[in-house]
Amino acid sequence: MDEKDQFMDELNHLRNKVIDLERENRLFKETEKKLQAANQQLLASELQMSANEQELMDKEALTRQALEYAENIISTVREPLIILDSDLHVVSASQFFYSTFKVSSKETERELFYNPGNNQWDIPSFKELLAKILPEKTVIENYEIEHDFEKIGKKTMLLNARELQQKKDNKRRILLSIQDITERKQAEQHLKHLNTELEAKTNELQQILYITTHDLRSPLVNIQGFNKELGTSLKELTKLFEGVNIPAAVKERLSLILNEEIPEAMHFITSSTNKMDALLTGLLTLSRLGRQKTFFKDINMHQLIQDVIDNFKYDINKNNVILSVSDLPDCKGDEFQINQLFSNLLSNALKFLDPERPGNIRISGEKGNEYIKFTVEDNGIGIHPHHQEKVFELFHKLDPQKPGIGLGMNIVNQIVDKHKGKIELESEVNGGTKFIIFIPI
Repeated sequence: MDEKDQFMDELNHLRNKVIDLERENRLFKETEKKLQAANQQLLASELQMSANEQELMDKEALTRQALEYAENIISTVREPLIILDSDLHVVSASQFFYSTFKVSSKETERELFYNPGNNQWDIPSFKELLAKILPEKTVIENYEIEHDFEKIGKKTMLLNARELQQKKDNKRRILLSIQDITERKQAEQHLKHLNTELEAKTNELQQILYITTHDLRSPLVNIQGFNKELGTSLKELTKLFEGVNIPAAVKERLSLILNEEIPEAMHFITSSTNKMDALLTGLLTLSRLGRQKTFFKDINMHQLIQDVIDNFKYDINKNNVILSVSDLPDCKGDEFQINQLFSNLLSNALKFLDPERPGNIRISGEKGNEYIKFTVEDNGIGIHPHHQEKVFELFHKLDPQKPGIGLGMNIVNQIVDKHKGKIELESEVNGGTKFIIFIPI
């Protein structure tokens, strides 16, 4: 091989080495870039981890602070409150718990809750509740126990419990409140006893009212009957004296007695007995309503209102009243009493029409979520605000000159009460009146 060929071989060898060095240099630079990127990613991860650790520390601090805050509140609240761990040992309690049950913190803290104060909570049903039911639930509401406690005597307690905190090891904190409802239960029993007595007295009064009003009708009928007989006798006596020759002065006096004084007295007797008869009839109606049992059934209100209107057809036509009835939803109630209710409302509307304008009465109804609402509205003379509060009072009359004795609206109110409903009144003088009745669904 000559020198030229040898030179070319060495040159090619050097060229290949340069190419290899350039390739390795490129690989080195790429590796360096990857290493720099990895370092940056590692630095970012370290920063994120540091931030997460700080956040976790902050949250733990907040949790400790919140727990301490809750325990401080519980320790000072004026209600027997206790925090239990998952094993039902007392963690802490409010000062009111210690004062209520006359135990100390040394007797309770870290002890089983149902054994504080020389086993004064040794109640089988209560131990079963706490030891078996509570660990399986997160909430217990309004659980009543009655026990004769060693230090505070016989009490009725209302218990409420709920989970306060869930930890990673599945151990819990349980907040238990114990409310002494002994006086409330005694008051409820007393109220129940009073209600029973009141119901008995009410029934007795209704019975007395019925008997009294019924018995008073007999002498009243006698007075009315004898008053009529007296009128007949007066006419005969007047005829007898017409043909008798008596002195003029005596005749004039007899004429005054027979034609004016006695008829006037009889008129007052008739007027008073009629009023008394109406009052007794009204009292009997109230008595029957009070003693009457309420039989609930589904009522076809279209048919019922039509029956009510038919009973007032003469007055409606006589007064040229325009009466309109919209679609009425059916309701559940006592059919006879509901008929009475709307009869009284319609009678009231007809009684107080404004003579200066055509009468207009509207009956409507609509169904809500809890009540069925009925409305009876008129364009009559209206009710003065001073009288609106007295409309439903017994024997209250808006106009003494109008017929009736003032029982209609009281009966309406009683019927609404019997159906557990309510009635509202909207009215203004010369602007008409609207009665709104709510019957529960």
